[in-house]
Amino acid sequence: MRTPLAWLNVTTNLGRMVLNALGIGFAVVLMFTQIGFLYGLFDSAVEVLRLMRADLVILSPARYTVPSEQRFDYGLIDRAKGVPGVSGVIPLYMDRSLAVARVEGHISRSIRVLGVPVQSDPFVDPAMNQRCRELIDPSMALVDRRSKETYGFEKHDLQKLRTQNVELSGKKIKLHDWVSIGTDFVYDGTLIVSEAAVERYFPTRNGRGQALAAVDLGLVQVESGNRIDSIQKALQSRLGGSVQVYTHQELVQREIGFWARNTPIGIIFSIGTIMGMLIGVIICYQILFTDIQDHLPEYATLKAMGYGPGYFLRFVLAQAFYLCMSGFVPGWIVSWFLYRWLSDWTGLVMRLNTDRVLIVGALTLVMSVLSGIFAVRKLWRTDPAALFK
Repeated sequence: MRTPLAWLNVTTNLGRMVLNALGIGFAVVLMFTQIGFLYGLFDSAVEVLRLMRADLVILSPARYTVPSEQRFDYGLIDRAKGVPGVSGVIPLYMDRSLAVARVEGHISRSIRVLGVPVQSDPFVDPAMNQRCRELIDPSMALVDRRSKETYGFEKHDLQKLRTQNVELSGKKIKLHDWVSIGTDFVYDGTLIVSEAAVERYFPTRNGRGQALAAVDLGLVQVESGNRIDSIQKALQSRLGGSVQVYTHQELVQREIGFWARNTPIGIIFSIGTIMGMLIGVIICYQILFTDIQDHLPEYATLKAMGYGPGYFLRFVLAQAFYLCMSGFVPGWIVSWFLYRWLSDWTGLVMRLNTDRVLIVGALTLVMSVLSGIFAVRKLWRTDPAALFK
């Protein structure tokens, strides 16, 4: 039975093992944080889309990104409802340029306002739809609980929320309940109101036309048993070039692609992730180099006994792997708590899902291989005879 020297080298001294794990864990947490912010910003940009219940989405071709305010005529909603296979179309209104919220005691701030028909089900979450149906008064609104603290919205006591003095675009508005959406590149907070409230608070959103005649998004539900791509083609043919029709997933991917291509965040956080890995390589290399330096006589003995370069490569790589895994597991756990804290603090959508864990795990594996290769060179260059003089 072979003696697991690499494992024993890592685990024999518990105090040193803990310190080594902390060093590697720091690099792991750094990588998780950078990847978390990268995907968190993308996820946050499309979170409101993911919350919507729609098989297809209609929007103006001039709307290069969802936060832009290019709209289309409501008459196209009625035309879309007549397409065979369409079970319903819900108009959605989005305002920001005219939407300014002010909580008593706080400064006025721009905010996103979503307007929905009260008797519709525009969201995936049934509880969210139920709260929307409660907006029977045009002066009522739902507030995103994850809006930035600077707005001053009450986030814990519902009765206090309902008694807050709040204005929207210079008119009083009553906050009825909470929803959960999150912030993104453009919006620091969100209110959901009824169609009647859109007319009340933003009467000039369509210039001299009727406020509700200009629609931001059309949420299309397809009857069960119909192919979504077929209905998409039929809708596009029926509505013409004045609008574009996307599947729900196509719109989400288009939105992520826009922010990835047109902002430097992808490059910034990707570089940060690589830098985290390089820091881990340096830390792991220093640990391995020190261990090799401390055990040179033992390694020289093995070399004199005939163990070749391949054995030492496998040995050092195994030790590097054990070191990195000893730091990866606690780094993963710390990052889980860190994600939750950052999500609550920033309002961003930060999910530590399987894909992201696998990415950091793969980078940690690369980190162990690189550090092992750099460290083993000292053993390859060692002359056993020189150590016993």
